[in-house]
Amino acid sequence: MNRVLLAALGSFFLLLAQASRAEAPVLPLSSPSVQTEVEAVILQMSAMFTDLKGPQPIELFDRSEPAPQYLAEEQPDWMIGWEKLEWYFNSPQRKASVQAMDMKPSNIRVRSLTPELALATWDILAEMKFRWSAPLGEKIRANAILRKTAEGWRFIYYAEAPKSTLAYVQDMYQNMATPEFKQRFESR
Repeated sequence: MNRVLLAALGSFFLLLAQASRAEAPVLPLSSPSVQTEVEAVILQMSAMFTDLKGPQPIELFDRSEPAPQYLAEEQPDWMIGWEKLEWYFNSPQRKASVQAMDMKPSNIRVRSLTPELALATWDILAEMKFRWSAPLGEKIRANAILRKTAEGWRFIYYAEAPKSTLAYVQDMYQNMATPEFKQRFESR
């Protein structure tokens, strides 16, 4: 009975993975200059997360925005407003608990919404070391709305989204297949 159940679950996960990973639609993207400028801000934010003693990512938010929004994947709720963002990025307790952090962005896509607003979506390989734990890593997704200001592009909205447990299990099963096995079916 266990073998039948495992085979059924494996088939289900493979079918679900195929259906959920259909080819992405082509979106109207931004101009090359907007893409380059917004990518630079995202890379700068990643560098700020890595440099725990330097400027914090809150510096990349538009100070003219009355209620910036930030959702960190590890937080239970949105942080809306400057007071909550200041607490999150600058609290001594948060800084004391983190020993090291790397946030490596990839697959950055930028779409111009207006000449002054851009939507960005990207993937992040987040690696963290808290003082009380072994090093951790996870793949998360992020999206943000940035506004063009005199200082350049600045965040007004930022959200991180971890994958669901089901998506992690699907990835685990797919990553267990060897490259040689996968190649047998690519040419068919």
